[in-house]
Amino acid sequence: MSNIIRLNKAAPNDEWIVMSNQGTDCFLDLLIAAADNFEKTEQQKELISFLKDQKDINTAAPGTAGFDLDELPWSKDTLSEDVSFMLEIIRKAGTVEAAEKLDYRPNLKIVTPWLDRFSLMIWKLDKDYLYGTEEKDLVKHGIEAIRTILCGNNCNAKRRLLFYLDKYLDPYYQNDLSELYKPLKELLQEVVISDNEADVIEEARYLLEAYMEME
Repeated sequence: MSNIIRLNKAAPNDEWIVMSNQGTDCFLDLLIAAADNFEKTEQQKELISFLKDQKDINTAAPGTAGFDLDELPWSKDTLSEDVSFMLEIIRKAGTVEAAEKLDYRPNLKIVTPWLDRFSLMIWKLDKDYLYGTEEKDLVKHGIEAIRTILCGNNCNAKRRLLFYLDKYLDPYYQNDLSELYKPLKELLQEVVISDNEADVIEEARYLLEAYMEME
């Protein structure tokens, strides 16, 4: 049997990671070995512990170690930091240094595409973890309320708002963008050329590229 890793239950089949039992062992072994190189908060230790549990499950009952990313013990309060931590772990897992820690020789050519897809999944984690009613109310109040945050000094507030806008702009949700589209596009362009933190700029650029060519 195969093991399947998904972003969540709604993830389309072509975004799943499907691995054999042996492949799953190797995938998890590399992540766990890579994690040894990093200092961890208690929350981050829990995330790695979850991966170790999946390894034990695959050993005891092969073919049952699949999971959805939203099953991991994420914390809303530290999600941004923990996502960055996991992305670093994944990057390290694909190196020869991590492979040499195992008592067998993994084929990185096979495992690396799975790690890359896992990295993308974590990057795309459901943004509901990061925003709430405050961000929804801001958007309802219009562009000036949005500008107050994106041109302010609170980087966490900027991230939460940009993540909410990722969902709000998605055509799937059929929100009325007639009044917001043009001024928001101009504001996001300002953010992209600003001296904001790199991840804030990248998220603004992503929104422009993904949604702001819609007419």
